[in-house]
Amino acid sequence: MIAATTLKDKAPPAGISRRCVMKKIKITLGLAAFYLLFSAGWQIGACEVANIELKDDLQDMASQLGMRIGFSDIASDGDLRDTVLRKAAQYGITLSPDQVTVLRDGYGKNSILYFEAEYSVPINLPGYSFAMYFNPSSGRRPKNATVATDASASK
Repeated sequence: MIAATTLKDKAPPAGISRRCVMKKIKITLGLAAFYLLFSAGWQIGACEVANIELKDDLQDMASQLGMRIGFSDIASDGDLRDTVLRKAAQYGITLSPDQVTVLRDGYGKNSILYFEAEYSVPINLPGYSFAMYFNPSSGRRPKNATVATDASASK
């Protein structure tokens, strides 16, 4: 004798379908949390890397090796400020001339240069935004340095 099967016999028990729904919800929430963490990490990481690259360039500029060996001419403070602005733009950092400080202790081949920039970058996440502040510099600030005050600084 063949037993008659009904639709009720083929349907899974009620607890199994509920577990499947809960599992899908957990996976969806986990992926959403992963997206938020990845997005925040990516934005913060990109800002940090750009800041480190700019700081390295400022340190290289302050060493002024080209001037010391006679390879390049002595640059004015305005030219140095413009160079810092160009270097920052290479890394996607938008600076204005008043956010860049150029200090010089002495003049000529033996001068000591100091560069500093101050800027902030907005970090935008779904439902939350904040700003990260950066202050890269070329090293230690010289004691007797003077702030550049030439005409090209006010561009």
